[in-house]
Amino acid sequence: MYPYYASEVKEDKVVTRMKTLDVDVTLTLDLNKCVGCGTCTIVCPKEAIERGPVGAFGKGEAKLPPVLVNEKKCSFCGVCSYMCPFEALELRINGEPKLILVEEGALPPLEYKEFVTFRGNRRAKKYAEGELIAHWELCPAGCSTCAEVCPNEAITIPKPEKPWEKVPRVQVDQNKCLLCGLCVYACPAPGALELNRTKINYNKDAEHTALWDRIVEKLTKRIIS
Repeated sequence: MYPYYASEVKEDKVVTRMKTLDVDVTLTLDLNKCVGCGTCTIVCPKEAIERGPVGAFGKGEAKLPPVLVNEKKCSFCGVCSYMCPFEALELRINGEPKLILVEEGALPPLEYKEFVTFRGNRRAKKYAEGELIAHWELCPAGCSTCAEVCPNEAITIPKPEKPWEKVPRVQVDQNKCLLCGLCVYACPAPGALELNRTKINYNKDAEHTALWDRIVEKLTKRIIS
């Protein structure tokens, strides 16, 4: 019966499919690229993507994918693929990579800086501006989850040179921080990490629709652990 929906794991990829008599659409999650930051869960217009075991995945301990796509709710619009900072999601229509919303002007071209992450040697694009704030006085003693999951080694756990020295439990290198949000979602301490994306960089001269305005609004909301 059509349309046909399916989701399957193929080696290191999770493929979500919608197929009709003449169209075969796939959304593929590359587990080697995905860090579990959850950007896709924020921008999805249909709320079809749910977060998996973020902290465990970042530490390499999870057996489940870091995000889960509901094939029945997914509209296969490609917003998640376009906005993924790590290019871990790819939309294909009849076997060809395609982003119709971009081609038709619903989403404007992003303006971003490219990085190669220190951990995992992943490609990453940083299109947001803002700041990651560590309220280190709220951090549990001995916890290093944020530093362990950060894909770009932007977070460090300082060690005092002398036993009586008081140092911050967490330090953030804003130049390295990708503002992806993974650390905030993985942090076990309420209020210890705060992500403020203040701006999304894109071509202001390009046309776009209200869908893009909603995406920007979602991404620039303050996120607190």
